[in-house]
Amino acid sequence: MPLPDDFNEWEHLQDTLRLWHNRAVNQYFKNTESDSLATPKQSLKVACLMKDSDTSTMTLMRMWLFEVTAGRLQSVQRPVYGIPWFDVQSERTFKPQVKLYFLEPYNFEIHENESTPQLEGEITFRLMHESSETISRSDAQRLARQIKNVFATPPFLWHKGHFKCTYFDTARGYELKLLVPNKAEGERIIRAVLEIQEHPFEREFLQFIDNDRTYPTNPGTHRVYGRTVKKFARRRTAQVKFRFAQLLIWGKQNPVNLVATSGSRLRSVIERV
Repeated sequence: MPLPDDFNEWEHLQDTLRLWHNRAVNQYFKNTESDSLATPKQSLKVACLMKDSDTSTMTLMRMWLFEVTAGRLQSVQRPVYGIPWFDVQSERTFKPQVKLYFLEPYNFEIHENESTPQLEGEITFRLMHESSETISRSDAQRLARQIKNVFATPPFLWHKGHFKCTYFDTARGYELKLLVPNKAEGERIIRAVLEIQEHPFEREFLQFIDNDRTYPTNPGTHRVYGRTVKKFARRRTAQVKFRFAQLLIWGKQNPVNLVATSGSRLRSVIERV
């Protein structure tokens, strides 16, 4: 059937976009009022909903606010997992994995320049006594409470440094590789990780790798895409603070958000601080 003579491309596009966008917004905020500004969540929903009178700029702003700022895209993003070739990958590969994420607090003087991004840190370990079939919601809640106690109240600080400290206890699911300023800091962090499952610290699994290399805080500049920019500083020393913890289960589309501190955009968190 041909398009009608008075067909308006913009009106059709706007109506279609508004229909599908608002449907997703209402589903995402399904237990939140649409005509109230009483709470931050209600105010956010009002700002995300498209109106017939919106200009094209407002339409794009509402989409960005909903999908990116409010975190809807993150909530539907699939985690990246390897292809499950059980005959070539170890049994450990598909055990449930816990991820602890750390981020350097933002400092305008340090991070204003794009060549000095906020320093990140990540610690992961496997739950060797569980599988994707056996692990349950109650197990996740128990993990979340323990991580909250150890890493979130108050937020745990990790002093990142130039030297590598490792802890390999594969039978219990640990292959930890940490950048720290000294052996004592590496041992402190490892003991905290082990405390989550109340595992004993075994000194024979610990190795501190010293080196005589220098890592300048100002490594100079180089040309990138026609511009002279600062080089990234390797192994920059800074404090990173615990931000959130997730449980990744093979076969489950999205991670289980265990713990999140203030400012995190994670949704459906078991323990929020």
